[in-house]
Amino acid sequence: MEHKEAADVLIKMLDKYKFPTEEKEAVLAAVGVLAWTLLSKARMKSLKAKRGQKNEWKK
Repeated sequence: MEHKEAADVLIKMLDKYKFPTEEKEAVLAAVGVLAWTLLSKARMKSLKAKRGQKNEWKK
């Protein structure tokens, strides 16, 4: 399961079920971690693309 899919499932769980405060905070923290991993993957992809463009200009 991809990170985005996992985050979507957790968000749907929050909408569907009533969790106690601590459990709700834990689920939100997990969603936050998954969001950060998605952002870091996008950043790494962008940096690799930029690095590839620089190498093409040197040729």
